[in-house]
Amino acid sequence: MSALTRRTLLQLGALLALPGAVRAYAGSAKGALLLSAVSDSTDHHWLVAAQVDGDAAAIAFRQPLPARAHHIAVNETLGCYVAVARRPGTWLVLGDLHSGAIHAEVHVPAGRHLYGHGVFSRDAQYFYTTESAFEDRDSDSGLVVEWAVQQEQGQLSLQRLREFATQGVGPHELLLMPDGDTLVVANGGMRTHPATEREVLNLDTMQPSLVYLDRHRGVVVEQQFLPSELQQNSIRHLDVTAAGLVAIGLQFQGEAWMSVPLVATHRRGEALRLLAAPPELQPQLQQYVGSVRFDLSGRFLAASCPRGNQLTFWDSTSGALVHNLRARDACGLCGLQQGFLFSSGVGRLAAIDLADNRVQDFALPADWQGFWDNHMNLGDGHAV
Repeated sequence: MSALTRRTLLQLGALLALPGAVRAYAGSAKGALLLSAVSDSTDHHWLVAAQVDGDAAAIAFRQPLPARAHHIAVNETLGCYVAVARRPGTWLVLGDLHSGAIHAEVHVPAGRHLYGHGVFSRDAQYFYTTESAFEDRDSDSGLVVEWAVQQEQGQLSLQRLREFATQGVGPHELLLMPDGDTLVVANGGMRTHPATEREVLNLDTMQPSLVYLDRHRGVVVEQQFLPSELQQNSIRHLDVTAAGLVAIGLQFQGEAWMSVPLVATHRRGEALRLLAAPPELQPQLQQYVGSVRFDLSGRFLAASCPRGNQLTFWDSTSGALVHNLRARDACGLCGLQQGFLFSSGVGRLAAIDLADNRVQDFALPADWQGFWDNHMNLGDGHAV
C-alpha cells in the first residue's frame, strides 16, 4: 500500500464527520465505501458501491436504477442511501446501504421534477430535495421540498411534507449548514421545461443566486446575487466547511469567447468572493464546473471541469489556484486530508495528494465497463 493510501484511507475512519468532511464507512472492515451513479455502454443505469482497499476498488454491490441518477445521498445512522434522478427526472430511490436492496421508489407529483440533489437533516428525520414547479413559466419556480424519513419493521419510506420557495429558478445542489437549521441552496437561474428537454428558456433574464433557507420556517434568510454582468453564470454546485465557508461551482451560459470566474466562496453576511484562474488556464476550463469539494482540513478546494478535462485546486484562504491536473472527463470529487478522490466519465477512479501532487490510480475489476456520473459520496451522510 502506498503512503498516500495509508495516510488518507486508513485515517478516514478516525475523523469526525462534519459538513464538507468525509470519513470511511464504519460498517466496512476493508476500507472506504464509495457510492456513485454509473451508466454503461448499453445505456443501463446503476447505483454502484465500490470498496476501496489498498490500490484497488472492488464492487460491493450494483443496484439497477430506473434511469440516470445524479447524486447519491447517504445516511449511516439509518444505514440507507437515496439516489436522486437527474433533471428532469421525477423519482427517488431509497435503499439499504449494506446490501443495495431498495426499500422504496418514490415519485414527485405531476408538474414537478427533481434536480438531482438531496440532503438529510442531522437527526436523519428529514430529507430535502430541490425541485421545479415547471408549469410556472413566469415567476420563481424553484422549490425545496421536505420529506419525512419513516421506518416501520425495518423498512424505510419517504413521505412528502412541505414545499419551500427558493426565491429563484432552477435550484440545483443544496447542503445543510453547520448549525443544522439552515439549508444553503444554489439557485441556478436557468428556466427549463421537460417539453424542451434541457434547453435554457430565459438566457437573457437569468438571475442566479445563493440562498440560505431556514428549514424549520421554510423562509429565505439571506440571498446573494452575482454582479449583473455575470447574470448568465449559473450557480450550480456547493460544498461547506465546518466553519461555514461555502464553495460554489459555476456554469456559464453566455458567449463561448467570454472569460468569467467559475469558482467562488461565501461566508454569511459577506459578499460573494469570485476566484480567478490564471489567464493561460481559464480558456481550458470550458466555462463549466461539474463539482466542488473541500478537503478534510477545509483549507483546499477542488473544482472539477470535465468539459475541459481539468481538475483545479485552490487555497480557500487566499483564493489562489495552487495546482491543476489534466484528467479526461473527471468530475466526481471527495475530500481527503490535503487531497481528493476523483472519478471520471471514462471509468477512472484515482486520488491526488496535494502535499506532493502525487496521483494514485485505483484498479477496478477486469470486467468494469461503467462510466462514473458527476458526483461521488464516500461514507457518511454529507453530500460529496
